[in-house]
Amino acid sequence: MTAAVALLAADAQIARDTVTPGVLGFLACAFVGFSLYFLMKNMRKQMARIDFDEGPAEARAERPAAEASAAGSAAPEAESRPSSDGGDRGAA
Repeated sequence: MTAAVALLAADAQIARDTVTPGVLGFLACAFVGFSLYFLMKNMRKQMARIDFDEGPAEARAERPAAEASAAGSAAPEAESRPSSDGGDRGAA
């Protein structure tokens, strides 16, 4: 039987310039294409669900300044509160 396989292999010379991916290559590319289509369709639906308010540019510019001043005023209060472990930080 191996002699028959060897004889058939010798007869069937494969030309390197005519080798193509074939049906399996096409199916793999088609699967990737369909998957990408449905992923993009789902992503568009998910992005449409996101709801956010984008106010005027002036309001966006003022917001970080207001947050910074609020954070600055909250920091001293945090330092003046006693710690939860009961120890004195400032005592020497």
